[in-house]
Order: sequence, then C-alpha cells, then structure tokens
Amino acid sequence: MLPISAGAATITDLNNQKDYYTKQAEAARKAAALKAQQAAEIQTQISNVNNQISTTEQSLAVTDSQIDQTQADIVSLEGQIGEQEDELASEQDKMGKLISSWYMEGESGLLESVLSADTLTEVVNRQEYYESIRQQVETQIAAITEIRDSLNAEKAEKDQRLLELNGLKSSQTDQMSYLETRKVMKSRLLSDTNGAITDLKAEEQSAQTMAAQLQVKIDQIRSLGHSGGQIVSSNDSGWYYSQLDSRWSGIKMGNYATIGMYGCLITSLTMVADFYGSSITPEGAVARSVFVHGGYNDGALISTPIVSDGGSQAIDWDKVDDELSHGHPVVAGVALGVDMGNSYGVSHFIVIKSKIGTDKYAMHDPLGDGRGYNMSQVKAMRIVRP
Repeated sequence: MLPISAGAATITDLNNQKDYYTKQAEAARKAAALKAQQAAEIQTQISNVNNQISTTEQSLAVTDSQIDQTQADIVSLEGQIGEQEDELASEQDKMGKLISSWYMEGESGLLESVLSADTLTEVVNRQEYYESIRQQVETQIAAITEIRDSLNAEKAEKDQRLLELNGLKSSQTDQMSYLETRKVMKSRLLSDTNGAITDLKAEEQSAQTMAAQLQVKIDQIRSLGHSGGQIVSSNDSGWYYSQLDSRWSGIKMGNYATIGMYGCLITSLTMVADFYGSSITPEGAVARSVFVHGGYNDGALISTPIVSDGGSQAIDWDKVDDELSHGHPVVAGVALGVDMGNSYGVSHFIVIKSKIGTDKYAMHDPLGDGRGYNMSQVKAMRIVRP
C-alpha cells in the first residue's frame, strides 16, 4: 500500500493529467464538430456548382442546337440565293436577246418590219408586242432581284446570329471550365476537411482513452487507500470475478473502454448472474450486452440479458438488509470522490453479498482483494434478479 501522502499526491497528479486529456478530448470534439459543419457547407457548395454545371451544359446544348440550325439555315439561304441568281441571269439573258432582236438590228430591221407589214396597225402591234415582252422581262428581273436581296439580307442576319452564337458558346465554355476547376478545388477542400475530421476524432478517442486509463489508476489508488470501513472484501466464493483478470481485462466495451478500465458494473452483474446459476464470465457477458459507442461515456452499459437489472436507485440500507436476508446479493454503487457524470456520483460498482454482525458487510470487489469502503461512500444500489 502507498503512504497516504504519496497516494494523495499521486491522485492529484493523475487528476491533473486526466483533466488535461479530458480538455484535449473536448477540444478535439468541438474542432471536429466545426470541421463537420464546414464539410457540410462545402458539400452544399459542391452541389450548387454541380447544379450550375448542369445548367451550363444544358445551355451549351441549346446553343449548339441553335448554331447547327443557323448554319443549316445559312446553307439553305445560300442555295436559294444561288437559284435566284441563276434565274436572274436567265431573265437578263432573255432581255439581252430581246433587245438584240429588236433594237440591235438598227433602222434596217425596223424598216424591214414596216415594209413586211401589210398595214401600219400591224407595225404598231408588233412594236407593242416587243415592248410588252420587254416589260414582262424587266418585271421578272425586278422581282427576282428583290427576292435575292431579301435572301441576302436574311443571310446577313443569320451570319450575324451565328457570330453571336459562337461568342455565346465561347463564353459558356469558359464558364464550364471555371465551374469544373471550382468543383475540383472544392472537392479537394472537402477531402482535406474530412481528413481533418478523421484525425480529430482519432485525437479525441486517444485523449478519452488516456483519461479513462488515468481514471482507472485513480480508482485503484483510492480503493487501496480505504482498506478498512464497514464494507470489506470477501472474494472467496466460486462466483467471484475480477475485472482485472488478464483473460478478459483487455476486451473492449464500446470503441475504446475495456473491462479492465470500466468493467466493474458488467463484472458485478456477471457475478450475480453466476450466483443465480448462470455459467458466464465477464467476457461472455460483454458479448451479450449493449454498450455506448462514441463520446466521453463510451463503454457505459446500456443493457444486458444475463440478469433482470432494475437500474440504479438511491441506497436504502433497510432494503439492502432485506434483500440479503432473502439470499439476494445487491449490486452497490460506490463514490470514490471522482465525478463520473452520473446522478449519484458513483464511480465504482461492487456486490454486497452478506451482512456481518450489525454494521458490517462482506462484498465481492471487481478490483480484487484487500479493499474496503465506508457505508457513507455507497450512494446507489441495483436490485438484480436472475
């Protein structure tokens, strides 16, 4: 056993260390929560960028379709303009031939026409006929020219539209490139942030493990410092188990807490189950039970099917005596002066197995032999049935 002064100094030092790691765990937890919030915001930004990319892709598809249609319209207009040019050339050729046949023959041609005519009326009629044809040809030429000019104007508009569409496509392509680059950057940032969250959670768990291990040492030292008292060890029966037994002390309850660290309750319940006839060990009890996973209380027992456990209630020594008198051991919660965050201030569990005389009790202590507690340290009890 350690001297009282040395034990107190050690507990103070261990408590300081535990507080340090507890604060480290809390800081890591808060930092991870902040990073998780940032990750969620980044993910929202990535979703927005994806939506913008989708919208831009749709706009590009519309622009490409408009470009294709405009190019097809231009090709069609060029064909129509070519047809009008050919028709115009044909009509102009007709006009040339008409002029050649009528005017280019000179006075002799006119004179021959007059001489060959029977009457002056016939001459006039023939001249009117040629004039009528000329007017028809000129009218056709004018109509074709108007159509051609209209088609050229429409083509010019299409050419301008095509130029604008190509400019729009270039702008949309640049926007797409910008969005893709932004998405890559945001994805990398999200990956880095998630990596930081993983590191912080590992840091939190490591600090929690250190704090829990230090708590075990504190509990052991406090227990060693109370070898006397009204409740004394009597670990001599066949249904006693130690949480520190190497066969199962390293088995985890939750993510990091082990039976050796925080297994006093499950070990106490195992002893009671064995007392009632169940052939089970702390290892088997853990395998069949449910524990908290994650957080500072990782490893706290939620439920176990090995016994009917009514849960903790305030200590009632009359009820304890009554239970013992009927042959029912009682699981008791002991306060060792360390805040474990529960309503009764309990940091260790034992099994009160019998009463010795008028004011003493025999117990099974999962931490081993040679320990004792004062009745004033017992704050809670658990009435257990098979």
